Amino acid sequence: MEEGIAFHKTLAQAYDFIGLCGFAKCHIYHWIEETKGYECLLHYYSTHYHKLLNITPAAKTDIIPATWYKYSTMDVDINTKRQSTKDLMTKWIEWEKQTKTLYTQMYKELCDLNEIAAADKIKCYILDVTDELKHAEKKYIKLESIDYSINTIISWQ
Repeated sequence: MEEGIAFHKTLAQAYDFIGLCGFAKCHIYHWIEETKGYECLLHYYSTHYHKLLNITPAAKTDIIPATWYKYSTMDVDINTKRQSTKDLMTKWIEWEKQTKTLYTQMYKELCDLNEIAAADKIKCYILDVTDELKHAEKKYIKLESIDYSINTIISWQ
């Protein structure tokens, strides 16, 4: 979950940098929602199992290319915006698919351990990520159908 929080925060920064503030706000929303979910899970664990989770820090994401740090938003051309939007959308969908797979595995493991209440808690996260994946794929299909037209994307912002 910490990786997911960092993932959405980084996507928001990337979209802000290339001048797509509406897409950035979308990921800020997901960042906030996933932070809430993470805090709820920590609370659930500590109040139901009476322990602290030993959490290793999330790995740094490689979403933003290192070369971007030497430029300003004013340097971002149309082709970079188009390709970056496509790349970021693809990464988002892949991330959500991996997250859904992980949560589903965790759900099964909890059921096998007869931890049904905890499994139901994880099931809520599976449903959330399923909805987010549906939203991301729908946006991807829309972007593909307009061939990432910058004029259209800007109008959506």
